[in-house]
Amino acid sequence: MKILEGGLDNLNVKTAGIRNGKNGLALIVFDQVCKAEGVFTTNRMSAAPVQITRERIKNGIQAIVATSGNANCATGEQGLRDAESIAWKAAEELGIDEKNVAIASTGIIGEYLDTSLIKKQIEEGVKSLGKNSSKAAQAIMTTDTRPKELCMDFGRFKIAGIAKGSGMIHPHMATMLCFIVTDAEFEGGVLRKAVDETLNMVSVDNDMSTNDTVLLVSVGDKRVDGFAEALRIFLEEIAGMLIADGEGVNKLVEIRVVGAKNKGEARAAAHAIADSMLVKTSVFGNNANWGRVAAAVGYSGAEIDMERMKIWYGIGGKKILLYNGAAMEVDKEGIEDLMKKNDKIEIVVDLGLGDGEARAWSGDLSYEYVKINASYS
Repeated sequence: MKILEGGLDNLNVKTAGIRNGKNGLALIVFDQVCKAEGVFTTNRMSAAPVQITRERIKNGIQAIVATSGNANCATGEQGLRDAESIAWKAAEELGIDEKNVAIASTGIIGEYLDTSLIKKQIEEGVKSLGKNSSKAAQAIMTTDTRPKELCMDFGRFKIAGIAKGSGMIHPHMATMLCFIVTDAEFEGGVLRKAVDETLNMVSVDNDMSTNDTVLLVSVGDKRVDGFAEALRIFLEEIAGMLIADGEGVNKLVEIRVVGAKNKGEARAAAHAIADSMLVKTSVFGNNANWGRVAAAVGYSGAEIDMERMKIWYGIGGKKILLYNGAAMEVDKEGIEDLMKKNDKIEIVVDLGLGDGEARAWSGDLSYEYVKINASYS
């Protein structure tokens, strides 16, 4: 496996990205109607584009229109009409069937779309269609500080995509838009499983968005072995990008729970650690406060035996045992210095009860997060 520069430009797909101030538009267009799968927010306050695309994906996809700056959520019947009119405009400009146009949006909740601006952006975007993966990734950014695009070559097939996400990141899924294209044929249900093991295991601030949309589109017809595992690896990388660019995040925290009674209990424990505000703030303070990790595992619902449980922090290539059925004597100042010098921390918990394992991704919680969200509008 190797990573290729250029994201979606490595596959048979045309893209465009347009930005006017905080309002962006990305177009992803395919030569024909393609097989597609989607995973969407489970928030019952789902936005109009989610409601529409959830139904349309059954028809197959030939174009994706993604807008940023406005979520088009809590906008009632007008919001649905606005989303449908955007799909209609894209279909008209591209000369395709409206039922094969997927819609996605991200941004502030409770405001109506400026459909006149978006339709002008569609006209401009259609004229500039080409290899513009980076521009498309930039167009869907909101509080993101950098675009997120990725292409992985697995030899017999490639997987590529763009994504956005920075705040309101919490299972299920996160404030994310993620559009993935592959030249392999995939089996039904493969996206849901991969998302459950990756994007549904990330946490920035414990808030679930109304607009989360992950789409997987195939532009090929070759059956390959190992696609499900390749997709999981691809989405692990995307998950890391999202956390690393989380609002106010300075450190990426990878959490691994092993030795749980079963996989479900391992996931519950990993989630609890990832979501813990006290763990996040201790990482921000370069404080290896394993007690907060232990407390999170304790209330996660996973079965524990305190005498069997072990907790390590992995920092800068060093794995430091902090708890082994009881507190360990450690060099606190030395650990603090290590944490200051590294922007990635690993937390490993071994429950010593079985073979259940799970991973999750989180970040620290900083003053900057409060500043960003206190003024977001």
